[in-house]
Amino acid sequence: MVESNGTYIIQASPTKELFIYMLTRDIPLIRAILDLVDNSVDGATRLKDGSDYSRFWIRIECAEHHFSISDNCGGIPISIARDYAFRFGRPKDVEATPGSIGKFGVGMKRSFFKLGNKFSVKSTTSSSSFIVEHDVEKWLENPEDWHFKFKEKNEELFDVPENRIGTKIIVERLHESVSRSLSLENFRKELCDEIETAHAVVMAKGLSISFNGRPLGRRTISLLQSDQLKPAFIEKKYEDIDSVPVNVKIYAGISERDFEKGGWYIFCNGRMVLDADQTEVTTWGGSNPTPKYHPDFAFFRGYVFFDSEDAELLPWTTTKTGIDIDSGLYKSVKLEMITIMRPVLDFLRKLAKERADVENGDVEKSLLEESINNASSTNYLNLKDKGAFIPPKFDPLPRGPKSGRIQYNKPIDAIKKAKRILGVTTYTAVGEKTFDYFMRMECEE
Repeated sequence: MVESNGTYIIQASPTKELFIYMLTRDIPLIRAILDLVDNSVDGATRLKDGSDYSRFWIRIECAEHHFSISDNCGGIPISIARDYAFRFGRPKDVEATPGSIGKFGVGMKRSFFKLGNKFSVKSTTSSSSFIVEHDVEKWLENPEDWHFKFKEKNEELFDVPENRIGTKIIVERLHESVSRSLSLENFRKELCDEIETAHAVVMAKGLSISFNGRPLGRRTISLLQSDQLKPAFIEKKYEDIDSVPVNVKIYAGISERDFEKGGWYIFCNGRMVLDADQTEVTTWGGSNPTPKYHPDFAFFRGYVFFDSEDAELLPWTTTKTGIDIDSGLYKSVKLEMITIMRPVLDFLRKLAKERADVENGDVEKSLLEESINNASSTNYLNLKDKGAFIPPKFDPLPRGPKSGRIQYNKPIDAIKKAKRILGVTTYTAVGEKTFDYFMRMECEE
């Protein structure tokens, strides 16, 4: 205890070690790296022309003992670096980037501490530049000084060449576990997959991201569409008094049959926060008035886009890996999701029954499946017509005589002899020919 003005004060300020531990313990390494990518994307968002990101790039380089990320996304203004970027949390008076995906003011610092013990940030804008270099182990030695310091800064730049504008972050003296992970090929592949998934929207709009010199792939967000088959699309605006609105777009329909990829995809300001969700968190089973996810629904795709100038109004978690299920906004949107998906699931049930009828020999073919095969994959940005899901409609095919499968085992030598005599090459043909012979010789009157 420390005596002050006759009063004993109990020291309750956190230690730096505890702060770092609590800040980094619950975020996986891949998510920490994604936070740095998010910051670059926010920079591009500040400068983009409409929806075009084609002039921006992000380059990630990593090795066993080294990690770096660089971009040409506008750089970090000194005022942002001084008053916000290196602070732990977002001060109330700091203006956020409209439409950003940075929300809580912890991402960059948390990533540095997660990765290693030494980092540098070099950033140049059209009018300023700075360098910050920091040794975490030395910083820990002084428990009272929580500040970072500029190694260099210049706030009076003019006519800065465009190829100099941007930010480069280098992290060295990586933690042992980080070093091991970054040296593993399967970890690197998983990291690239996560980046491609998380930033599918902005990459589809032209943003280029590379990893160790290899361009990452652009993933399409699409649904099947034809003259007979129309995906559902609704758009709603949610706003409170004295608050900027949240715009929500919901698409639902079908795509290729893939059990792992079926489900709901949810984005906040273009950042994917749920990937092919098949749980009660979205609409599947549990307390929801809808069935559990099932192989019959593997064609289903649903996409929800939350967009707002104020990122704090969006229903995502601090790590941007999930949805705040207690959010009033999300609860309202979830009801819309349930409504919009029901006609899709009804169609998929009919499709499953028709496919089963074909398998059982009750009908010759599935007209519903043919309609899917004849539909074209359409990027969600090109789906302009609003309304409910419209399934293809056909008159029922006449049901044919039921058929069944006959299976039996016989000696291989006997089967080979039968194949030779019958002039066929497959076991199936042997079975069909011998059955036809029996029906003709023994059953015809």
